[in-house]
Amino acid sequence: MFWADQLANQTVVRVEKEFAEGKNKEKILTIRCGQTPSGGKHIGNLNDVIRAYFVYKSVKEKIANKEWNGNVKFIHTSDDRDPLKDIPTRIMDLDSRWHETKNLDLEKFLGMPLCRVPDPFGCCPSWSEHFTKVWVEGIKAIGIEDMEIYYNDNLYKQGKFEPYIKTIFENREKVGEIVTKFQQTKHENYIPFDAICPNCGRLANIDGFDLNNRTVKFKCGGKEIKKKKTEGCGYEGEAGIAEGKLQWRYEWPAQWGIFNTTYEPFGKDHFEGSWKSGQVIAREIYNIEPPIPFVYEFFLVNGEKMSASKGNVYVTQDILKILEPEVLLYFYTKKPEKQRDLSLAEIFRLVDEFDTVEKIYYGVEEGRTEHETEDAKRMYDISTNKKFSVPPKRLPYVFASTLAQIYGEKATEKVKEMNKKAGQILYDEDMAKIRLEKAGNWADLYIPETERIRIIDDEEAQKIELGLDDKVKELLNKFAEMSTQNLSGKEITIRIGELIKVSGDKELSVKFYKACYMMLFGKEKGPKLAGFIDTLDKEFIIKRFKSGEK
Repeated sequence: MFWADQLANQTVVRVEKEFAEGKNKEKILTIRCGQTPSGGKHIGNLNDVIRAYFVYKSVKEKIANKEWNGNVKFIHTSDDRDPLKDIPTRIMDLDSRWHETKNLDLEKFLGMPLCRVPDPFGCCPSWSEHFTKVWVEGIKAIGIEDMEIYYNDNLYKQGKFEPYIKTIFENREKVGEIVTKFQQTKHENYIPFDAICPNCGRLANIDGFDLNNRTVKFKCGGKEIKKKKTEGCGYEGEAGIAEGKLQWRYEWPAQWGIFNTTYEPFGKDHFEGSWKSGQVIAREIYNIEPPIPFVYEFFLVNGEKMSASKGNVYVTQDILKILEPEVLLYFYTKKPEKQRDLSLAEIFRLVDEFDTVEKIYYGVEEGRTEHETEDAKRMYDISTNKKFSVPPKRLPYVFASTLAQIYGEKATEKVKEMNKKAGQILYDEDMAKIRLEKAGNWADLYIPETERIRIIDDEEAQKIELGLDDKVKELLNKFAEMSTQNLSGKEITIRIGELIKVSGDKELSVKFYKACYMMLFGKEKGPKLAGFIDTLDKEFIIKRFKSGEK
């Protein structure tokens, strides 16, 4: 069974149990994920959302198929009261353009809650709203629409966190025991709650509280964040508990309680850290049950871990420039517990794999085993929102890239010409148009200039010394002659292959194709000729290849 379906079954069993015990009277299954809007959230962070979404989608299917009579919610929280901990090297505007931050003077906001930091672009009320919007727009672009967004800042103002804050204060001794057990740098009297200084706006440790007046006492003396200490203003006084925040280890379990979370995915960094303490805090302090967890492995991009400080962060909008949304979603169906490397220079391999899975889904191809076939069908089904009445005919990604590089904006017309010449739909033209754009962007962004493809002009072709023997010249002549007949590129290459086989010359094939590529591209290698021939003008082929002339 597909991993998301297994988890969907577990979540349903849990809610049924809660319903039977009177703890979940409306039989609501809540799936939650969240992010801190600290800047451009990369495609590694997208794991949280998609691994929640797949389970949500599976539960929705159960409800639609009348396999379960409960309800399901898909919650996303923006942890916007978290402090600004460091300055990203680059930040993205609402039009998906990256900008350097080195001249923006943002250091003065370090230590302030993200919801109180100004938007560096001035288009949104705050830093957090800007980057939450960038994040959510990327999520919507991959087809995830029905996600409820909650901001922690609003939840604090609405008093949703207050019962949990009070519980922390009332159980200070037990909290102290837990703090020292999981955080050796803290003392037993430490209170895991920060006030927002009304003078400078930064977070500050508290040293007392008054439950009757719902206030905390503090001195703004700076706070250590990511092993760096932010400057405090020295202000000493009180603040309401709504003007502060629980520290992460206690805030996270409080979110479980606020939303009665049934299931939540998270990375192995949380599993090895705050998840262990979170379970104890949930059960022993808040008297709630932790959600069903799902721990995923992070993946690398181009062999490296993404880092905002290094500037090698790729957000959803970046990847959607080169991939269709369904292909990106498909990437997350695969082995979530295993670390994988997404090589952008070889992104065509992922697309080819998706195209194969699509063919298996529609019965055009079969997997190597029955198990592989069933897996492929489910992975395709859950990663695509639109289904087709007939098997779609997608333009192969590398071929699309070749056409886009050579023909530019006219590449779409070339696809139409190929369909017309064949007298049938070789490639769906609407889908081809999208893939040409994506594959063209990929070539521009990730293929080195020296490896890009273009047809050389007659003047460049004349300068190339080929040193062709008679056998190769004869084949080139036949190649040119066949192009004048009503033959497809595939048929031409098959006939050329037969002639090469009859010749008995084992090296003739290498010599022939090397000559073709040199005469077309000025390089010894290039795209498969079978499909590419159909895009070339007959007169051009005759002029370039007849008698081996350039």
